[in-house]
Amino acid sequence: MKKKLLVLLLALALVSTAVFGGDWRYVFGDLDQHPEILIGFVPSYTTMGVGYSGLSLIPGNRTELQFLTGGGYSQRKVWQDPNTGSPITTNPLIYDVWRVEWLLKFTQGFGHSWVPNKDLVTAYVGYEGRWEDNVDSMVTGKTRSNGGVSRPVASISDWFLNPWAATANAIYPDLTASTDGRRMMLGTTFQGGVKLDMMRDLMTSQDGFLADLNVKWAPLALNRALDGEADYYSVTLNAVGAWTPYQLKSDDGSLNLFAITLVDRFNVNWTDGRKVPVYAQGGVSLGRKVRGFTTWSYNTQFTMVNNFDVRFAGPEPFFNGLYPRINLFFDIGYGAGAYFNSSVKPENGYNLLCSTGVQFTVSIFDFIDLGYQLAYIIDGMNYAKGVQAHGIVGSVTFFLDF
Repeated sequence: MKKKLLVLLLALALVSTAVFGGDWRYVFGDLDQHPEILIGFVPSYTTMGVGYSGLSLIPGNRTELQFLTGGGYSQRKVWQDPNTGSPITTNPLIYDVWRVEWLLKFTQGFGHSWVPNKDLVTAYVGYEGRWEDNVDSMVTGKTRSNGGVSRPVASISDWFLNPWAATANAIYPDLTASTDGRRMMLGTTFQGGVKLDMMRDLMTSQDGFLADLNVKWAPLALNRALDGEADYYSVTLNAVGAWTPYQLKSDDGSLNLFAITLVDRFNVNWTDGRKVPVYAQGGVSLGRKVRGFTTWSYNTQFTMVNNFDVRFAGPEPFFNGLYPRINLFFDIGYGAGAYFNSSVKPENGYNLLCSTGVQFTVSIFDFIDLGYQLAYIIDGMNYAKGVQAHGIVGSVTFFLDF
């Protein structure tokens, strides 16, 4: 099954290169997996689409219109008490979601980067839509270990004290049920931003600097009108610097034999609102951005993270883009403010997470880095594993993330 999936993804990449020539190109969006489906080795959710650059508003700069769509089935595991909003470290709410998402995005370049064929600055605006059906976990009733404690997985109804009231849950607004018990939603989010691109990315090596300032806004009136429960905004600055001090190539220069690259990312985010849905919390949670911890944990309004990598790219034995990689990392993250949809703040006024470790992966056209990660927790606690400071956490990886 895994071999068939890999062949399918490679074929899709090659075919898209041929088909989307000229003014059209293939655009990859996102990928996710369900940990209960073949231990998470098979993607169960993806988004992708096309970009059209036939328009030219500024000569010499890229104007592009993108449309992405997709969907699938995935799991969410969230770590807040539904009544108080306080964080919990064991027995989280585990549920599944069917989701379909779509994105319409307009981008316009300005100026010229030192990297050939790149715009120095790109401004963009977009509309994101989604349909979700939140359902009980596929392992409801079965025993699972969460936070080092084994308990049966509860249904959504059992987990909430008053599951069918329309106002039962302020902490999980997208799980608020209507009177007939359905937990479906149709969501709308607008986004805009500006990206500075001075990064030369050759897959096995990276040199330069990249920064992206992104703003998202989900208005209450529109989401409520569309049967959703969302009212929030999110501002993110993501900056990445990279340097390749050493690279050895084949005699003809076509293939990489060995490369060492240093990469550092600084990410800061502020997310707030009366109704921050679970789907908006995952990507900005401190636990998601510091390796060795758990998505949807340490989910405060403010997060600031630095990720440092030393990457060793092995030989490309057959063709460009397929090679082994070893990644040594050191992460430190700080979170403050209130936990989402509550007035509860961290016990000490802030959360501090720190980890170091190694990732062993196979890079597939810089599209997927499939492998295994070992993280040594220096400070903090991995809620899902029940592992505290000075413990080791292992997990499957799909991406290096930056």
